[in-house]
Amino acid sequence: MNERANHSESTTTDAAFRDRFAAMLRNRRSHRDFLPDALPEDEVREFLELVMTSPSAFNMQARAVVRIQDPDVRAAVHAAARKQRQVLEAPLLLAFVAEPDGWEDTFDEVASQYLASGRWDDSFAAEKRDRIAGFQKQRRDLGRSREYALRDATIAASFAMLAAEARGWATSPMTGFDEEALKAAIGADDSARDVSVALLLAVGRPAGAPKDPGRLPLERRVYVDEYPL
Repeated sequence: MNERANHSESTTTDAAFRDRFAAMLRNRRSHRDFLPDALPEDEVREFLELVMTSPSAFNMQARAVVRIQDPDVRAAVHAAARKQRQVLEAPLLLAFVAEPDGWEDTFDEVASQYLASGRWDDSFAAEKRDRIAGFQKQRRDLGRSREYALRDATIAASFAMLAAEARGWATSPMTGFDEEALKAAIGADDSARDVSVALLLAVGRPAGAPKDPGRLPLERRVYVDEYPL
């Protein structure tokens, strides 16, 4: 009897969580107006830790986040981002950086964690390095290294939008910027590796509630088996 009751309670709790999560997704909006109050630093750190749990190719975590705080850097980013006001007004501003060859920097650290956990041994680690290197060479030969890296960085940005929403924070994702000027603003143009900026994300407590812009019907944007020509 108790087992059945516990199962029923768990099912009810799961359903309630799904409903809350679905409502969160449906109600999410892009905000351009933020309250000026700073976000608590401990919450920002926890938020960033959640963001970096996002999946990445081979778990090499070849994407980075630049937190933009210095007023002079903000001003340069503002100019590079077509002077969108949220770049200056949001209390938290993040740039998601894609690293096409970043796995070469992270592999040893990631491998050491796998080795310490016993999931890999030295032989498998060497095999894994060769496999990743071969796959990355194929990407480079096809001219798609940047494209694949942008995917990982964008996944991290998507995690950030959801993690912010769950805290009651608002976000404004931005892709409208001069990438070379933005890279120069955050020092990424001097990187030893060629990197790209996938997205800027302004984060903060919302000032106001944007109206629902609506979405196209499911049948208009979801197809079965074949994309229509």
